[in-house]
Amino acid sequence: MRADICDSDDEAAVSRFKSTLKKMGAKSLGKTWAIGVDVLDLQIGDETLRVFSDAWSVDIEGTDQLVRQVLRVFNEVGSKS
Repeated sequence: MRADICDSDDEAAVSRFKSTLKKMGAKSLGKTWAIGVDVLDLQIGDETLRVFSDAWSVDIEGTDQLVRQVLRVFNEVGSKS
């Protein structure tokens, strides 16, 4: 499953996303690059979340359950601001 997180120039949303990943205990598995897109693989529990970032947006890819969990925590972090 894939989901859009935010525009890459939305500093507040990017900060919320970083807080979300920290809260979920994400650990970096490495970063790659593919024609203008940074790709970051993160370990969250037993699953891998892939984060894509380019000049326009930040989006994620992973299992349905993991992506839904990230979106839920992202919204919770945003509602506490």
